[in-house]
Amino acid sequence: FRAAAGDGGGGLLVAEFRGDRLSGLRVDETAVAEAWLEPPLLATFWGEDLMERRPVPLGEIPTEVVRAVLAAEDASFFEHPGLSPTGIARALLTNLRGGEIRQGGSTITQQLAKNLYLSSERTMGRKMREAMLAIFLEWRYSKEQILEAYLNQIYWGRSGAANLIGVGAAARAYFGKPVEELDLAEGALLAALIRAPAEYSPFRRAEAARARRDLVLRRLAELDWITPEAAETAAAAALPEVERPISRRLAPYYADAAAAEVARRWGVADLADRGLSIFGTLDLTDQESAEAAVREGLAELTGKSARVRKHEEGLEAALISLEPATGAVRAYVGGRDYRESQFDRASSARRQAGSAFKPIVYATAFESGVATPATLLEDAPLELESGGKRWAPANDDGEFRGWVTARTAIEQSLNVPTARLALQTGLPRIVQMARACGIRGRLQPVPAMALGAFEVAPIELLTAYATLADRGVRPPVHLVDAVLDARGRPLAGEALPAPERALSPDTAYMVTSLLQGVLDYGTGRPARALGLADPLAGKTGTTNLRRDNWFAGFSPERATLVWVGFDDDSPTPFSGSKAALPLWTKFTLAVRPPGGYARFTPPEGIRVVLIDPATGELATDRCPEVLAEAFAAERVPATVCREHGGWFAEPIDPGVRAERDEKGPGG
Repeated sequence: FRAAAGDGGGGLLVAEFRGDRLSGLRVDETAVAEAWLEPPLLATFWGEDLMERRPVPLGEIPTEVVRAVLAAEDASFFEHPGLSPTGIARALLTNLRGGEIRQGGSTITQQLAKNLYLSSERTMGRKMREAMLAIFLEWRYSKEQILEAYLNQIYWGRSGAANLIGVGAAARAYFGKPVEELDLAEGALLAALIRAPAEYSPFRRAEAARARRDLVLRRLAELDWITPEAAETAAAAALPEVERPISRRLAPYYADAAAAEVARRWGVADLADRGLSIFGTLDLTDQESAEAAVREGLAELTGKSARVRKHEEGLEAALISLEPATGAVRAYVGGRDYRESQFDRASSARRQAGSAFKPIVYATAFESGVATPATLLEDAPLELESGGKRWAPANDDGEFRGWVTARTAIEQSLNVPTARLALQTGLPRIVQMARACGIRGRLQPVPAMALGAFEVAPIELLTAYATLADRGVRPPVHLVDAVLDARGRPLAGEALPAPERALSPDTAYMVTSLLQGVLDYGTGRPARALGLADPLAGKTGTTNLRRDNWFAGFSPERATLVWVGFDDDSPTPFSGSKAALPLWTKFTLAVRPPGGYARFTPPEGIRVVLIDPATGELATDRCPEVLAEAFAAERVPATVCREHGGWFAEPIDPGVRAERDEKGPGG
């Protein structure tokens, strides 16, 4: 089969299991560590003629199929010069007798000439031009080239809205498999269909199809191309009973976005009838899980709210999931129903980021040395002038908590301490960090920007989270791996940019640690009640009047984002934790690896020490609560918790105590 790396495969794959676990793989009786499966077809791009083509080299078409076609259409193909006087005479005599037509008057070369260059009008002039073109084709091309062109050019009926052109498309539509896997009976049926696909359709006129197929088998035996026994065995085979429409797009939003990427990177703006093979990054199983999560999640949300049910337009959502290390998109849903709206909310929508942007603020503060996860931030009324207007941020619940650590501020998604931290860090620095992490929207260094008061495409925001997941390296997010031309040769295009480091591994780990707390203790905690126990990280986001509801979460091997809202920017009755988080959790559980999601491992520059979470200082044995917090090695707190331990208390962290002992009283 054809794959991104070229043609290959096609062997028998045997999977061995022990219980419900895969224990081994064998390809054609040879043990292998891994095996590529044939990629499923997700979408087809047609022109106005709606032609489905699957070009196949002659050498890959089974001999039984080729001989069946020759027997049905032109048994003397390899003997005549493009015209067959005996064939014409035989057809004329048969027509005069009113009997069945065993072989047409036009040779395969003539049929090809008509399909390529002429109309279907029945006139003597057209037949003469057809004959002349056939002779020219025979002079210009080899028999093998003509036969290959014919098998890939003739009409083989319809599948849904598509016209089946060529044996490759026909094999898929009638039998659901590549032409290379067809047997004698199947090849004979395809050959039988050439004369009149609708009249001999196995799905609508089974008896006629069987009779015509068996006629082809008998003709093969008369020509001594198969044995009578083989013909009899093939005639006993059942006809296909279930149509396999190949016109349905399995991931329509993804297909549109992939086509846009092909236009951008390969310079092919119109894919219709080009015969190109586009190999995408999508995982069909993940995609089905994503679509189910969106469909079921939106139905549940709609059922909970009369306001949503009364809204003129339905609640919408977008879900994107990718591999942080490569940037390969594995699932992509741009809306609730492509049939109702083709607008792609995953890439084309510009929505306010809200609190989902806060990790960028903390990442910038940590990277700049302005703060650590244990830094105390003031949660008290804040008022300042911005753009000639009064700006006074408030927390979602309208309350103020006094002094809180950076960890508490992000776990509880507190706006005021985050705004203070952003002002202390420097707004231009935060804009610069956002750009480095992949956010390309219109960012202005104004205070409200720190709380996500700007518009961003969901796929851009997900890129920032993927950067955190890959230890500070921004991946080249992409939907397409390769494009091959009609003959399977790679098409030259723009290579993916190399991954770029946006922030240090230490900073990425510290922010990730805070976002793990969001799921364990903060606004993301409902995911735990829904059954997600893995040590993932993530952040909710809710904008003013709850117009936009976000959740973005990640593990080392997976980053996924969900947005929920109305297209017309109407308020919703939900929040990030009540609307987006359940959809994200449903999908994340559905695609969970058999052994669970991987744990985050701290880089070499990280020290984990015990602190008092209320004061952010080194914990003592008198502190009522103790937290293991991650710090950059050079930023480990030096002060022991005075609120609970007093001036002469010792830290309980054994590593810190050992260091203090080594330095002595003056250290």
